Amino acid sequence: MSVILDAQNLSRIYPARRGSIAAVRQVSIEIQSGEFVAICGRSGSGKSTLMALLGALARPDHGTLYLEGIDLLQLSPRKLAHLRAHRIGFMLQTNSLLPGLTALDNAALPGLLAGESQHQAYSRAQKLLTRLGMGDRWDAFPNELSGGQQRRVSLARALQHEPALLLLDEPTSNLDPLAEEEILTVMRELRDERKLAILAVTHGNQLASLADRVFQMSAGQLALTEKPPAETVRSSLIQRQGPVFEKAPQGLATEEKPKPAPVGDWRGPASFFLASLLLGASLLYSTDRIIAWSQGRQLWAKQEKKRITEEIAFRQLRADVDSFEAKGDGNVHANLFLQNYDSSRRFFILGPSILVFVQTDGRWDSVPQETTEDSDTKIREVIPTKTLIPFQFQLLPAKYDELIRGYFHIRITSTMVISETEEAQGDLFERQDDYYIYLKDPRLSADEIRRRNGWVTGSVVPPWIAMPSH
Repeated sequence: MSVILDAQNLSRIYPARRGSIAAVRQVSIEIQSGEFVAICGRSGSGKSTLMALLGALARPDHGTLYLEGIDLLQLSPRKLAHLRAHRIGFMLQTNSLLPGLTALDNAALPGLLAGESQHQAYSRAQKLLTRLGMGDRWDAFPNELSGGQQRRVSLARALQHEPALLLLDEPTSNLDPLAEEEILTVMRELRDERKLAILAVTHGNQLASLADRVFQMSAGQLALTEKPPAETVRSSLIQRQGPVFEKAPQGLATEEKPKPAPVGDWRGPASFFLASLLLGASLLYSTDRIIAWSQGRQLWAKQEKKRITEEIAFRQLRADVDSFEAKGDGNVHANLFLQNYDSSRRFFILGPSILVFVQTDGRWDSVPQETTEDSDTKIREVIPTKTLIPFQFQLLPAKYDELIRGYFHIRITSTMVISETEEAQGDLFERQDDYYIYLKDPRLSADEIRRRNGWVTGSVVPPWIAMPSH
C-alpha cells in the first residue's frame, strides 16, 4: 500500500493573555491507502485542530505535510484549494448541509463547484445516495431528514469527487442510538471496501473499534493505543432497495395504439379534426398555465410560511440556561428561560423536552432528570418577558471528567416545536439547542477547588460556568 498522508512534527500554537497554548505538539502520523485510522480524546485535547491541519484547512506553525507525495505547505492558496476540492473529503461534526437545497443538490454540489457537468455531478450524487440508503429521499430538504439521514447526505457529499482521503470529525456525535448505528454501518462498509484512506476523530469506542489503528490525543500530543473491542450491533437499519427517483404517475401516457381513419371523403373529417385539435390544444395550454400559476402560488405561500416559522425559531425566540443550584445530596435545581424578542408577533412552542448528560471517560452519559408542569407535552405562548422552565436532575457520580478540576462537564439538550398557532397547526419547525456548562461538585469546598486549580486565596469560586457550544 502507498502512503496517502504523511505528517511529521506538526505543531499549532495559539497566543493567549497568559502565554501561548500548544493545541497540537509535535504530532507525526502516516496513513496508507485503504487504511482506517481513528483518533480518540477528550474535548479540548486538540483533535479538531489536528483534523484542520491534516485537511489543509489550517496551517501548522512547524512540521511538514504531504498528500500523495505533494508538499501541501509549498502550494499557493489557489492550488491548495484545488487539490483539497479534488482529493480530500470532509464530513464535519455539525450538519453543514445547505438548507435551501435538496439532498441530491447538496450531494452534487462539490462536483459542480469543481467544474464538472451537471450530468456527471448529479449522476454520481444519485448513485452515492442510493448506496447510502437515501435513494428514496433524494428530493428531501435537510430539515425534513433525521440526524442520521443528514449525516449520510453529508457523507455522500464528501465522497462526491472520489477523494483519496476522507476526514470525519465526530461523525456519530449528538445522534440517538439508532441514527448512530446507521452511520456505523456505512463506516463499516467503507472500511471493508479499502478504496480510500479514512481518518476519524471520535469520542466513541464503537467507531474506534472499526479502525485498523487507534491513537489517543491528550494535551496536543498523539500516542498509539490499543484498539477497543467491537460492540454488538443492535439491529440492521439501512435498507438498500428501491429506485432512486419516484416513478412517473400512471395515466400520463396511453398505451393504446392509434387507429386508422375510415376510408371516404377526407375533407370534412379533416377540417373537423384540425379544428378540434386546435381548440383542444388551446384549452390544454390555458388549463396548464392556470394550474401552473395556481401551483406556483401555493408553493410560494407554503415556502413563505416555512420561512416565517424558521425566522421565528432562530431570530425571534431566545432560549438559554438561566440558573443552576447543586445540593449536597446530588439534587440539582435548574432553569432554562424562553423569551420572545418581537412583541408584535405571537408564537407558541410545544415543550421543551430536556435531556441532561455528564462527561465521563470522554463520553456523554445520560443523567436522570425530571421536569415540572408537563413541560414535554405543554403548548405555551412565548412572551416578551423571560419565562423560566424549571427542571431538576440527580448528579453525584463517583467518577467524572474534570476539564476544570472539581467541576462536572454538563451538556443540556433542549428540543421544542415552534408554531404560529396555539393549536400547533400548519407549518411547524423543530429547534434543538445544546448548552454546555461546568458545574461545581457540591461535595468539595471552595478552598479545595482553589487548591486543585492553583487559584489564589480569596478568589471567586463560581457555582457554575456557562460555555459556548463545542
